[in-house]
Amino acid sequence: MPYRPNKMMQADAQRAINYNESATPSQRWGTRTGRVRAGQIARGELLSPDIIVRMFSFLSRSKANYERYVGADKKGKGYYAYLGWGGPSAIGWAEDKIARMKKAGEL
Repeated sequence: MPYRPNKMMQADAQRAINYNESATPSQRWGTRTGRVRAGQIARGELLSPDIIVRMFSFLSRSKANYERYVGADKKGKGYYAYLGWGGPSAIGWAEDKIARMKKAGEL
């Protein structure tokens, strides 16, 4: 079953998109996949189980890149990439959706 991202995830993804629009090319974050994902999340599109699993995977392994810049005056690409994938609220959201899908036999 697909799920819609929450408002916090949408706001974080939009912040990452806005940053890329104003940054010089060498300072922009993300792969094509990451930027596409940010757009989907920012628009509040329904996300498939496969996308949710990939989101959880990315957010889990990239959390340290985000946390390194929390509270810093200057943010790095890893910070904005993390926001692009839904930000800190997305990891718990994705974990919850994965557990629901497993319980329902969808994964």
